[in-house]
Amino acid sequence: METSDRDSDVQKWLKVALAQENLDNFSVTITGSSEKGDGYIGDVIFVTVTGTDKQGKNKEYDLVLKCSKPSTALMENVPAFSTAFVREIYMYQHVFPLFKQLQITKGIEQPFDSVPKCYGVYSDESRRVLVLENLKKLGYDLWPKAVPLTRQVVDLVIRQYAKYHATSVAFENQYPEKFQKLLSDSTEDMLKQLIESDDFVKLFKTTVDEVYDVVKDDVKSDTSEQWLKLKDQVTFICGEMTPDIDDLKVINHGDSWVNNFLYKFENEDKTKISKVAILDWQLSKYTSPVTDLSYFLFASLSEEDIADIDTILRDYHKQLCEYLRKLDSNFAGTYTLEKLFEDWRKYGIYGLLICIYPIKSLYSGKEDLPDIAEVADKGAAFTESFKFEAKDKSGFKNRMRPIVEYAVKNNLI
Repeated sequence: METSDRDSDVQKWLKVALAQENLDNFSVTITGSSEKGDGYIGDVIFVTVTGTDKQGKNKEYDLVLKCSKPSTALMENVPAFSTAFVREIYMYQHVFPLFKQLQITKGIEQPFDSVPKCYGVYSDESRRVLVLENLKKLGYDLWPKAVPLTRQVVDLVIRQYAKYHATSVAFENQYPEKFQKLLSDSTEDMLKQLIESDDFVKLFKTTVDEVYDVVKDDVKSDTSEQWLKLKDQVTFICGEMTPDIDDLKVINHGDSWVNNFLYKFENEDKTKISKVAILDWQLSKYTSPVTDLSYFLFASLSEEDIADIDTILRDYHKQLCEYLRKLDSNFAGTYTLEKLFEDWRKYGIYGLLICIYPIKSLYSGKEDLPDIAEVADKGAAFTESFKFEAKDKSGFKNRMRPIVEYAVKNNLI
């Protein structure tokens, strides 16, 4: 997109999205944009908006614009990506406000608020834009991508997931009709749409083979052979698993890899973290909370902490039940720790499969990650944009080996 066209589009989008801010006039300065490999499904533009409201008061906003790709070929050939943007907008416009109101009603002093403020949206036939506060201006930043999270950070995220999942459970218990409307009005699951493509199924199976190739010489042969059986579960994990779940279900996050969390660092050397913000809700759906837990833990943990997953799950269960009680949900006494471990054994396989591609991308250079819209515009299948090798095979192996060993030892496959 030419710079002049982009500037014009951004002005147009913000005029609609910031309507509730009642600005008489405003100017926009574009301060940056996502790099290759960052905004994979969409693009990100960073802007500063200055203006005056109708009372003449000066206003300034540091904003993030999440934009769908301006590729007609991509949207026509892969409608699931359009679905993903609609889904995230729905979460900000409908789900989060209702969940927030429930927590306010219950007088929660420290509610789940680990998402950026949404100022508004813009949508037309060709583009969808979500306008959010720029948390980096408030001291938030990414964790170093190829570095496993410390236990302190893991515990921080687990607490927020417990609060969010508990709020979903409590809202469903106490407002069943409103909750069903949330489900019926939302869009179809993106992964379920994608899995209808044979190419996408083959892509996932190929990633399982890639892990086998890098770890086979470092694990027992029966372990590596058992890992390969994960390929038989691809269609189930991405398509059939969610509708078949009769156990605890929540409206989940869905995309729990390291790039989708921002942390508020309280000191310059970034050793003290006070808050986390959870980003990118495009893959959210009504499913087991274990999908979030397994994806997050397998994508983020050190080898030492993978060996201690049971303790992390116990902490999650304690936090979940405590928050359910604060929300006056009678479900707190019925979802036992034993049931959580049972659900982990059933649905933890989700995180095993979904974490492979993001982990592999951590050990590849950004120049090796094709732009999905560029691939589509050239007439190639969109799955071609996911076909790349890990440059640092040793790093990739060292992250995946303990995951493979844990999965086989604990009968997740």
